[in-house]
Amino acid sequence: MSCSLTLPASTVRSTVLAVVAHPDGRRLLSLGGELPALDVLHSVYFGQGVAADFSRLLGTQLELLRRVHSEKLNDVALHASGLSLRRVIWTLGLVGHEPDKAEWTVPADLPPEQRIWALAALAPIPAARPLWQRPGGQRRLLAWLDAELAAQERPRTADIEVVKHSQISFLARVPTAAGPLYLKAVPEFFGRELPVTAWLSRELPGGAPFVLASDSALGALLLEDAGEPIEVEATGWNGPAAHPERWTLEDSRALLRHLARVQRATEMRLPELTELGLPDHGPEYLLERLPTLFEPERLLEGQPGGLSSAETQRFVLLRPALEAALTRLAASPVPRTLGHGDLHEGNVVVRDGAFTLIDWSDSSITHPFLDANPRYLVPEAHAEAAAEAYLDAWAGVLPPEELRALLCDAVLAGEVYRALGLILGIQPHVEDDSEQGDAHLYHVQALLRMTV
Repeated sequence: MSCSLTLPASTVRSTVLAVVAHPDGRRLLSLGGELPALDVLHSVYFGQGVAADFSRLLGTQLELLRRVHSEKLNDVALHASGLSLRRVIWTLGLVGHEPDKAEWTVPADLPPEQRIWALAALAPIPAARPLWQRPGGQRRLLAWLDAELAAQERPRTADIEVVKHSQISFLARVPTAAGPLYLKAVPEFFGRELPVTAWLSRELPGGAPFVLASDSALGALLLEDAGEPIEVEATGWNGPAAHPERWTLEDSRALLRHLARVQRATEMRLPELTELGLPDHGPEYLLERLPTLFEPERLLEGQPGGLSSAETQRFVLLRPALEAALTRLAASPVPRTLGHGDLHEGNVVVRDGAFTLIDWSDSSITHPFLDANPRYLVPEAHAEAAAEAYLDAWAGVLPPEELRALLCDAVLAGEVYRALGLILGIQPHVEDDSEQGDAHLYHVQALLRMTV
């Protein structure tokens, strides 16, 4: 029973281009007739260090706005050395003075391949664009942050450090004298994360980081630091690898027990969660919407990143098995609980052996087993033992062998749960479908790997 995808580990080298619009809305900043560029030895996919690096290069203050392009470049020599080369284009906003050493040019005077990115920076801002990707948006978030920190007598000691900057979330580390905090912002369609995170942080230790402040109009949360990422290289998330020596089998068992504890603590409190705006995304919901996942346009057959004809045929043959698994989950006596929707090792942090779950943007009320695929959370070698530790928390609901069978059903159905979360919960709401438009195929491919 395997559901992992193999993702090669590598070090990333990035060529970054900056697209900076002039305040007149017609021209763009250039150096030597081209967009300013930098080479860095780290990923900039989520904007890490981009604004600071180009601010230093150009001698003025810039704000990060939007990633408009990202591509992997083929370089045989770099690949042989273990490096992955990417070209990433970010739009940035001019906050400070016009830089002395730069020129301003119109898109037509740039090299042909750079013109499309220039035009993207000058285009009208659509309604779907989130606050932090709009000019001045991050400054609004920072003004709110600093006001909250001042009220709590915990001011910043340095600039924030951007951890993630995408269409669906903004996350930054906030240095203070008493230790780091985190500023998070989400778009309106993920607005339920604010009340759910606040409720969990009050009611269930380890359910979410403690919320120091929130603002629903901004979609902003100020969070305590709950610990460090677990980084266990779970096969369903990062691809197979030798797990770190510091992570033990008992750690894996403890993490799955923690998940079950959080879930079971919510089963009698669903009315409270419903009042917070959580939808029902149980097996019945997934079964009703399962045909969406099989629509030809979703499978991108023959397109870059899409399925091959053979893969499409194999996937279509899986539909009866998925329907049967969802039907069995719907009929099971396992109670509904709070569901995470995107639970993997990247959404778990740990401090002094205590786990905390983070990022409740996709939360709903659902069957708990849909979040409990151990191969998204622990090393492959620990998966079976961790699953048993998880199922121990449900002893008495069904005999052990029936619980195991249901968890196997949920491993299959969980990929549907995650894929439909992307198709129905994210893709209709974002501006740039190149960023999320084929993300659900990760889970389709996982299902195909399970049935080899």
